[in-house]
Amino acid sequence: MRNKIVFGLMLLGSLSTSAQMKMGNWAYSSAAPIVLSANNMVVPVNYTENNVITIKGMFNATPDAYVAIFSLSQEGLDESNANKLINDKIDKVRQGIKSIGSGLSLHVDIISFVPIYDKILEKKVFSKNSFTEKPVGFELKKNIIIEYKSSGELDRIFSLCTANGIYDYIRTDVVVTDMGKIKAQLRKSADSMIFLQLARYAKLRDIDIKDYKRTLAEGFTVIYPGEKYASYTAFSCTSYFTKKFNLNNDSKKKITRHYLPVIDKEFDFVVNPVIAEPAIQVMYQINLALSKKPEPKPKPVPPKPAPKKEFFFISPNGDIKQINV
Repeated sequence: MRNKIVFGLMLLGSLSTSAQMKMGNWAYSSAAPIVLSANNMVVPVNYTENNVITIKGMFNATPDAYVAIFSLSQEGLDESNANKLINDKIDKVRQGIKSIGSGLSLHVDIISFVPIYDKILEKKVFSKNSFTEKPVGFELKKNIIIEYKSSGELDRIFSLCTANGIYDYIRTDVVVTDMGKIKAQLRKSADSMIFLQLARYAKLRDIDIKDYKRTLAEGFTVIYPGEKYASYTAFSCTSYFTKKFNLNNDSKKKITRHYLPVIDKEFDFVVNPVIAEPAIQVMYQINLALSKKPEPKPKPVPPKPAPKKEFFFISPNGDIKQINV
């Protein structure tokens, strides 16, 4: 019988009460019940006849840097005209971000440059009327990539871009510059809990842990904010006055998205449990399997050698002489 022991101890300074979801309009946006995964990460354990200690931890990391991407499209009569018009917008944004903060930087990614065609009517002597494509201009597309340090700076970046005719916001990527430090902290916290559980396990079962072989498996899962947005439709219902006065209540419901992080109910410890803004969630699981060491085989006792026989001759005079047989 395989026993699985999952312990939930608290580390000082790293845990709070589990996050609980309050009822909101989101509950009415779908007929399906709200189901949150109870096991967001699984580290397989291929052991049989073993006792397994499992520790799970999560680190909610605030991003160190952000990268926002905006798209620009410009049409012009020729390449130089289209390039000048689009570069004027980019240069104004490049100058404007200097007033937002010293840590901001702007990079340009050229996406496409294609001609624009129009159809003109041509009359030929020996054929009917026909249309021919003729280039009448060019379309240039570029993306600007703005790196910034604080989430609050994005509002000012939006205002700067819209003031210069840039309205297409694609996305924002978040960055953690030292992921190794986060993983090391998760390992350290989990290790301390493992040793506590080993001592408790030995006491409860009245065994000597040294008599058990240890085998471990561990793994990480990293979830970025962009992976955890759920759709939401504004809830509306027919009121008493709508029915009484036969008012039209067929207005289109607004559809949007909201951030839905991994809930910390399955974890033994959580670092930075309060999520005030979308975070990078780093999850760690370690499984320590204990298996009884085989009993040492007794060393075979070598057989005692047979006694060596010796023969002696005693003369009538009492002399003793050994005889070699």
